[in-house]
Amino acid sequence: MTSRGPRLQATLAALLILFVLPAVTAPARAADDEGTPVSVLIGDAVAEYDAGHFQEARALFRQAHERQPTARTLRGIGMCSFELRDYVEATRSLGASLRETRRPLTSEQKRHAELLLARAHTFVGRYMIKVKPASASLFVDGHPAELEADGVLLLAFGRHQLSLRCASCAPTEKEEDFTVSGGEQRTIELALAPAPPPSLADTSGGSGAGTGNGGTGSGAAGVVTQPGGDADASAGRGSAHIWFTGAAIAAALGAGGSAVWWYNRNKELDTCHMPPQGMECTSESTINSQRTTALGLTIGLGAAAVASGVVAGLLWPRAEQSAAAPTTVACLPGNNMVSCAFRF
Repeated sequence: MTSRGPRLQATLAALLILFVLPAVTAPARAADDEGTPVSVLIGDAVAEYDAGHFQEARALFRQAHERQPTARTLRGIGMCSFELRDYVEATRSLGASLRETRRPLTSEQKRHAELLLARAHTFVGRYMIKVKPASASLFVDGHPAELEADGVLLLAFGRHQLSLRCASCAPTEKEEDFTVSGGEQRTIELALAPAPPPSLADTSGGSGAGTGNGGTGSGAAGVVTQPGGDADASAGRGSAHIWFTGAAIAAALGAGGSAVWWYNRNKELDTCHMPPQGMECTSESTINSQRTTALGLTIGLGAAAVASGVVAGLLWPRAEQSAAAPTTVACLPGNNMVSCAFRF
C-alpha cells in the first residue's frame, strides 16, 4: 500500500491537468476574445507613453481604436501625435475626441484635450483651396491631398509644395512652393488653362476621313471643322480678281475707242496729203499730233488690258477657274485698222 500511494497520486495529478485545466482556461480565452485585448492594448499604450516611446504608444492606441473606437482612444492618438510633432494628425484626433460620444472624455480629460488642441493649432495652417478646373487633382509634397470634411487643407509649419494636375490642360501640371508659418488661415487659388483644340494639321495624321478644300476632318476624338488653305486663300484675295477683270475690260474698251480715233485721224491725214481739187489742208500738223496721241493711247490701254487680264487670271478662285477662265484682250493698230484678239 505504501509503494502504490505516490504512484496513484501522480496518476490523479496527470488526469487533473489533462481534463480539468482545459475546462478552467476555456472561459479565460473566451473573456480574452471579448474585451480583454483592448484593455491590454490601452494599458500597454499608456506604459509606452509614460516611457516616452510615443511612436509605439500611438501604434497601440490605433490598434485599440480599430477594435473599439472611443473618445479616449482618439485622445491617446492625438497626444502621441503632438509629442511626435505630427500636428496635423494631433489636430484631427484631438478635435475628434471632443466630438466623440462613445466613452466620452471626463471633464479633466476634456480640458486637457482642448489645451493641447489649441497649442496644435499654432503649428498648423488652415487653407481653403480653390482649383480650376474642378476636375484637376491636388497633391501635397507629391502625395494626394487629404482635405477635411469642410474642404479645408491642414498643413504643418514648414515648406511644402502644392501640385495641381490635369491631363486635359496645357500645361498638365502646375507647382507652387510656399512656407507655412503656423496659425494662418487663408485661401489659395490654383488654376490650369484648358488645352487648345487640336489644329487640322495635328488631326489629319490620325484622321480617318476628311474633305478636300480643307473644310472638315474627323478622327477618333470627334469631328474638327476648320477652314482649309484654298478657302483661306480665296477669302484673302477677296474680290480683287473681279476688280482686275473689270479693269481689263475697261482698258480694252478704251483701247478700242482710241484705235477708232487713230483710224479716223489717220484717214484725215491721208486726205490732207491728197486734198480734192480746189481744197487745201491747213490742219495737217494738228491731225498728225492727234493720230500720234491716239496711237499711244491704243498701245498703252491695250497693254493695261493685257496686264489686268493676266493678274485677274492669277487671282481668280480655283473653283471658278474651270467654269470661267479670265478673258484676255489685246489690241494693236494696223494699216488703216485696229486688230483686237480676245482669248477666252
